[in-house]
Amino acid sequence: MNYRPFGNTGLEVSEIGLGAYPISGMQQQADGSMHGWSGVVDDESVALIHRAEELGVNLIDTAEGYGAGHSEVITGQALKGRRDKWIVATKVQPNRGLDSETPDESVARQRIRKACEDSLERLQMETIDLYQLHAIPHEWAMPFVMDEFAKLNAEGKVRFYGISTNNQAAIEKLATYGPVDVLQIGYNLLERSAEDLLTWSKEQNIGTLIRVPLAKGMLTGKYFGDNAEQVPEGDVRYERFQQEETVNGLKRLPELGFLQTDQRSMVQAALRYVLDHPGVSCAIAGAKNREQIDHNVVASDLLSLSDEELAKALPIAEQITTPGWIG
Repeated sequence: MNYRPFGNTGLEVSEIGLGAYPISGMQQQADGSMHGWSGVVDDESVALIHRAEELGVNLIDTAEGYGAGHSEVITGQALKGRRDKWIVATKVQPNRGLDSETPDESVARQRIRKACEDSLERLQMETIDLYQLHAIPHEWAMPFVMDEFAKLNAEGKVRFYGISTNNQAAIEKLATYGPVDVLQIGYNLLERSAEDLLTWSKEQNIGTLIRVPLAKGMLTGKYFGDNAEQVPEGDVRYERFQQEETVNGLKRLPELGFLQTDQRSMVQAALRYVLDHPGVSCAIAGAKNREQIDHNVVASDLLSLSDEELAKALPIAEQITTPGWIG
């Protein structure tokens, strides 16, 4: 595993991180149905995190909204006795319970504080290394949100903070109220609109986490070809995988099959592509089991895709429309 500077935090982050959305598993809904990530077992999720640590992964990214906090619970269980080996990142939805048109400072502040304290309890930790906004706050709430972050930092509950968005204007607006240490940016071979944002982040010495580097599984190779698997109903990706854009994209993805060679898989090629952008600190690929993390981390030590491969791959990728994985 190779490591990179994490912006101006002073931390060194593994090139491959562990995206903890999948380990939230399937959760029962109010109507009794099950919804979430299929094929997940809690004991295996704990073993997965331990295996990732053995392989040199040192960042895990979760959120209060992943399985109604279940991902945080499993993360906390897995990191007992090994907390110092990890950069723990989680996220808060800042607008929950807020009226977009009615400014209320106390509600905005309480939303952030209560969410942070609840996450700390689920994680069984005293400090969150990276606390991220999971959405852009209402504009009127921005100064209160950022000030509350600063207070949580002063109290030792949060070390660094950032936001998950590709909206540079919103990032720059937030930065007028306080430091933005890390950005979580959606970027992959099929969705490359963030290239300029990544370059800007590098210039500003802001750390970056790359979400959906595999386009929610489209770039794994599992869902296209003659023996394609099917996303089961109830899986968080099911509805999008039924959309015409996704279906058509999956039909065209075999045209990128040449990226899979004797030296690398489709997954590893996709991760290597992301890591080759100089503005990237860490690619956070989701995983459900130890086999997947074993596979993902190999990308850190692979050679870059060649100029000839990119010249052939990028025009194909530009013709494949994806149904808003970046969000």
